Amino acid sequence: MPRLQFSTIYTRVESISNVTGQRALIKDSIQMGLDKLTAADLPYLMTEGFIATIAPYETGTVTATNASKTITGSGTTFTAAMVGRKIRMGSENAYYRISAFVSTTEVTLEAAYQGTTEAGKTFSIYKDEYRLPADCDVYKVMRQIENGIALVGIEPTAFDIYEPTPQSKGSPDFEILSGTKLDTYTTGTLSGTVNLSVLTGSSTVWTGVEGLGRGSRITIGSNVYTVKSVDSNTQITIYEKLSVTVSAGTSYTIHLDNYIIQFFPIPDAAENIYFRYQRIPFPLINDEDIPDLPEKYHYILITAGLIWAWMTKDKDEATKQEAMFNAQKQEMWARIGNISRSLSFPRRSQDDIAMNRRRYNLPADYGVPISYNR
Repeated sequence: MPRLQFSTIYTRVESISNVTGQRALIKDSIQMGLDKLTAADLPYLMTEGFIATIAPYETGTVTATNASKTITGSGTTFTAAMVGRKIRMGSENAYYRISAFVSTTEVTLEAAYQGTTEAGKTFSIYKDEYRLPADCDVYKVMRQIENGIALVGIEPTAFDIYEPTPQSKGSPDFEILSGTKLDTYTTGTLSGTVNLSVLTGSSTVWTGVEGLGRGSRITIGSNVYTVKSVDSNTQITIYEKLSVTVSAGTSYTIHLDNYIIQFFPIPDAAENIYFRYQRIPFPLINDEDIPDLPEKYHYILITAGLIWAWMTKDKDEATKQEAMFNAQKQEMWARIGNISRSLSFPRRSQDDIAMNRRRYNLPADYGVPISYNR
C-alpha cells in the first residue's frame, strides 16, 4: 500500500460510500481512527525526554504577615519564573504556592500565610513539580543518568498519606504523577498572515514557557490552533493554516494542560532526569498531511472513515466496517505493538527495594492489586 495523504483517504471514503456533503464528519472519523490505532504502546511512537530540575532559591530574607498573601523580600531577586513554585518559611512544616510576581522584592501567595508575623525570616523557594512534554501520551520509567538509578513511581494518595508535608531535599528517588492543571500563558502579542502557518510574537519568550511544545493549543480570537514547533522566543509554527490575517498587537492564549510530575526528595540541584514516553501522533489537519502510521497500515484509516460515512445511510454496513476496523487494528498491534505496557517496570520490585518500607511504614501488600469478591 503506497503512502496516503489525508486528502486521498477522505476522497476514497467518499468514493466507496458515495456519501457527499459530509466531509467534516468523515475527517473526524479518520482522526478518531488514528487515535484508536495509536492507543496501544507502539515502538515507533516512543521517544525520549528529560526534565531539568532547579535548585531552590534561598538568598536574602522575607517578611511574612499572618493572614496576608504578600511576601516582602530583603536582599532578594525574585523573578517571574518563580510563579507556580512553592515557598516555605524557615523550619515551618507548611508550604505555600506563589501565584504572582510583583517585583524582585515582592511575590504573592496563592493562600494567605498562616504562620506568625515576623520580619527577617529565612525561606526556601523550590520547585518539585514539573510539566511533561505537551505531546506525552504515556510516560515510562524515569531515571537519573548521573547516579544510575531509576525513580520509583508512587500513587499520589499514598504519597500524601505518608509524606503530607514533604521537606527532605536531595536527588529525587520517587516520582508522583500529579495529574494536570490548566494554566495559560498570555504574555506579549502576536501576528500572522492568512493561509500561512507561522506566528510572530512581540515581547514574547516562548522558548522559556515550561511545557509549551508540539501539541500545545493556542487560541487567537475564536480560532484554536495546534503548535507544531516552538522555533524561537518570537516564532511558533502551527499545523493549521491561519484562517484570517492576524494583525500586529493581537492578544492570544496558550493552554498548558500537560501532565505534571512531582519529585521527592525535593530537588536541591540542577540535574537531568530522563524518561521514555509514547508521543501523541501528529494530527491530520491539512490535505497534504501524511498519517502518523507505518505506511503499510494507512489503508486502515479508509475503513475508519467508512464507519461514519455508512452511518449516514446504512447502519448495518457501518457496523460491518467497525468490525473490520477492529480486526485490522488488532492485526497491526500484534505486528508492531511489542513493548511493556507498564508505567514503571518493574514497579513492585522497585517498591520493595527503594521505598524502604520501615521508613514509610507501608503495609506489606502495598502496590498489590486488590481483588474484590461479590
